[in-house]
Amino acid sequence: MALDARYERSRALVFAAVQSVLVIDGVAGLTTDRLAAVSGVSRSTIYRNWPDLAILTCEVFEELMHRDAVDFTADPVQALRDYLVDYARRLNDATYCAVLIALIEASSRDDIFADVHRRTFSQTRSRAADIIRRGQEQGVFRADVNARVGVEDIVAPFLYRRLVTQRNISARQVTELHQRLIGAWSPPS
Repeated sequence: MALDARYERSRALVFAAVQSVLVIDGVAGLTTDRLAAVSGVSRSTIYRNWPDLAILTCEVFEELMHRDAVDFTADPVQALRDYLVDYARRLNDATYCAVLIALIEASSRDDIFADVHRRTFSQTRSRAADIIRRGQEQGVFRADVNARVGVEDIVAPFLYRRLVTQRNISARQVTELHQRLIGAWSPPS
């Protein structure tokens, strides 16, 4: 029992250190030595529990993605709105953005990061794709909406606004994108 408590404490400290280092220095500053210094957790403990920094970074990102779990099982129209609200909230979080940018940047030059990045961001397995497919099954969204393209339609506007223009996503923009997608995906009346 004490071992589990020690692991959870170390995990929390190391995850917070990963976030801190990525916000301050990006992926270039992410080393085991730096994580040990920032977290106060020994290098050997970090190596033993997370021998691969790419996988550790992705675990941290997964935790950030699911930190405030949202249930997307409502009807597809409401689930899409809930997803957009949640996605905007995450992108408006500076730590989430720093970790996201670090993953994207590192995946362009590191095969391990690239592999983890592909698995993490699989458009066909995403929650957004699930919402689209469920909407199609229920006849709420047109059957010819390609889930992969639909995921891009969902994420691209917010990613552009947050990462390129570096402005937060407003509630009005969430509503506008939701209305635009529902209008584009709804079957003709």
